[in-house]
Amino acid sequence: MLEIAELPARKLLGLSSPFISATSPNSNASEVIGPLWGEMSKKFFGLSLSRDANPVGYGAMWRDEAFEVDGSMIYFAGYEVHSYPEDLGGLEALELRPTKYAFIEHEGPMPDLPGVITNFYTKLLPESGIQRVQGIDLEIYHENEDPQLPPRVVIAAPVL
Repeated sequence: MLEIAELPARKLLGLSSPFISATSPNSNASEVIGPLWGEMSKKFFGLSLSRDANPVGYGAMWRDEAFEVDGSMIYFAGYEVHSYPEDLGGLEALELRPTKYAFIEHEGPMPDLPGVITNFYTKLLPESGIQRVQGIDLEIYHENEDPQLPPRVVIAAPVL
């Protein structure tokens, strides 16, 4: 079910890379995003940071200049932190401002996530009549303490 709420400000530490949107026919999302998470995680967990036992992962996406031509976007893979360390260890900082979002939750197998994301952007959001705005779209990954349970992922788009 589609919900709307203002999400609070967050500090993220991670890595970014250009990619072609999953909703574009020439998408390279599956080739870019997984390896980016792997590279970022190695650097992030190599730092000695004060963090929660199960950090919340954020995939943040925004349109690149060539979006209208080929679906180009920037993907930022990172974890929420309470504060930035003096040495970022090769990582990038991204601050999210409080923003109103339309969102859905997916709790299930990760291979189902691309279909859920595509359905959100091509069907649920347009059919809702809610006006989307330019900004940073989010995938918020909540890890369960029990690894036998599937992760919970929130898919969110900025709205008026």
